[in-house]
Amino acid sequence: MEKHLLEFSAVAMQRPDFKKTDDMFNRVLQRDNIAVVGLFESKITGTRLIVSNVHVHWDPLQSDVKLVQVALLVEEVEKIAARFARYPPPPPNPSADGETPSRPPPTYSDSTKIPTIVSGDFNSVPDSGVYEFLSNGSIPFDHPDFMSRVYGRYTSEGLRHRLGLRSAYAPGDISLTNFVPSFQGVLDYIWYSANNLTVTSLLGGIDKDYLSKVVGFPNFHFPSE
Repeated sequence: MEKHLLEFSAVAMQRPDFKKTDDMFNRVLQRDNIAVVGLFESKITGTRLIVSNVHVHWDPLQSDVKLVQVALLVEEVEKIAARFARYPPPPPNPSADGETPSRPPPTYSDSTKIPTIVSGDFNSVPDSGVYEFLSNGSIPFDHPDFMSRVYGRYTSEGLRHRLGLRSAYAPGDISLTNFVPSFQGVLDYIWYSANNLTVTSLLGGIDKDYLSKVVGFPNFHFPSE
């Protein structure tokens, strides 16, 4: 239905509470990370789906930048989902065999009713503030990953979202998504709205024999995100 490109620096500039913080200008606005949000609707059933993909800033010494970027992403997904929920349902459409579906297209009372996937390279380990925020739905204003920086409402009130996300891979399901000489661990995630989606199967871990023969990945066979 639609595609939205989110440039975090541009999104941040639209926030009045960010315009007076030096940390925002000196740290977050210097990065060119982006996300894409796609809005989908089944031609047959009218069921809707939101899928987003993101590449968060890489530097392990800038956990505050990662957290702000993910907070901006989640806020924008919630805004986009709220508008999407208000779109009228499509007229009944014939199925592939020419028959009209027996059920009318669904309606969505609010944004949390639309199945949502938030995936990508978050450059954040499972014990990070990014992971805590996405999985718990909130973190306090004084979370250590803010690094005592000042980011408007984020660092005066904390972060909160209503997406009800759960990681497709529970802790321990997979040992690494990034493999380089200086680091081996999980940085990439597929988050889904657990109240209306479920995981039916997962890819397994990386073969140890393969790991012994490569310098690292992401590579051609194991791309990022």
